[in-house]
Amino acid sequence: MPQPTELCSALEAKLELAERALSYSNQNLQLTMQMWIQGSPQDERLIAKRAENCAEIALLVQKIQNEVQSEDEKRLLDAATPHSILIADDGKLFHQTAPGENYVEAENVTANVMLPLLLDNASWKAFVELLRARLKVAELSDEMSEAMTARARDLVRQNQVLKSIVAERKRLEERLSQLASIIECANEAIAIFTLGGTIVSWNRGAEAVYGYSAREVLGRSRYFLVSPDDPDPIPELLERLQRDEAIPISDGVHIRKGGQRINVSFSISPVKDAAGSTVGFSAFIRPNPPNTPSGNDAVRSSSKSGFQPPDKNAPQRYNFGTPHKP
Repeated sequence: MPQPTELCSALEAKLELAERALSYSNQNLQLTMQMWIQGSPQDERLIAKRAENCAEIALLVQKIQNEVQSEDEKRLLDAATPHSILIADDGKLFHQTAPGENYVEAENVTANVMLPLLLDNASWKAFVELLRARLKVAELSDEMSEAMTARARDLVRQNQVLKSIVAERKRLEERLSQLASIIECANEAIAIFTLGGTIVSWNRGAEAVYGYSAREVLGRSRYFLVSPDDPDPIPELLERLQRDEAIPISDGVHIRKGGQRINVSFSISPVKDAAGSTVGFSAFIRPNPPNTPSGNDAVRSSSKSGFQPPDKNAPQRYNFGTPHKP
C-alpha cells in the first residue's frame, strides 16, 4: 500500500501536469478570442500556436490518465477534459464565410463557439482545484475524498449539461435555417400568420401570386388579400386544427396587388410553439386557372346548372375571410 509521502508526491506530480494543461487551455481560449476580435480566424500564425497548445494538452492529459488511482477519478478526468479547447482549427470553429463576406454574428459566435470553450475550461479548472484541495489535506479520509470528488463531478456535469443545451440550440438554428430556405425557395406561395391574422412570413412564391413584396405585407392583416364577398372560414378551420382534424384543400377568391381578383386553392396547417400550443397558422396557396369558379361564384354556378353540393368530406371552397364588423 503506498505511503502518505508517496501519495503526496504522486499527487504533486499529477497537479503539476494538470496546471500545465490549464495554462495551455487558458492560452487557447485567449487565442480564440484574439482570432475573433481581430477578424482573423484563418491567421496561420495563431492557428499554428493553437495547434501546438492542443498537442501539449493532449500529451499532458494522457500522462495524467496513466496516474489515475480510481475509476471515479478516471470518469471525472474524462468528463473534465477540455475537448472544445482541443479543436485546433478555429477557422472551422467560426465556420468562416467566403472572402469578402461577413462573418457569423457575434451572438452566434458567443453561444456556439466561445461558450463551449469557456465551459470546458471551467470543467478543467474544477479538476485542478480538486487536486489542489486533496494536496492541502494530507490526512484525507475516504469519506472526505469522495465528497470532494462528488462536488467536482457535479460541477463538471452541470457544465456538460450547459454544453448540450448550446449544441441543441445550434442544431435547432441550423434546422430553422434549412426550413426557412426551403420555404423561401418553394414554388408554392407560402405565408405564415398569427392567430389574429397578422402576416409574419411571406415567401417569393407569395410575391409572385399576389404581386406584393414581403416588405409591403409583413405586419399587415390578411384581410386586405381577400374578396369582401365571401364569409370568413378561418376561425372554424383553426378550431379544427386545434382538434388535430385534417383540413381539406380549399378554394377561394383573393385580391392581387392592383385589385385583380384571382381564384386560388389553399391549405392551412398549425404553427406551434415549443410547448405544443398553436400560435399561428401557415397557408400554402396555388392560383387556379382563370376560368375556374371559386367561392360564391362556384356556388352560384352550381345552382344554375342544377349541380348538387358535394358532401362534407369533399374539398371546401373558402376564402381567407373578410374583416370583422366593428
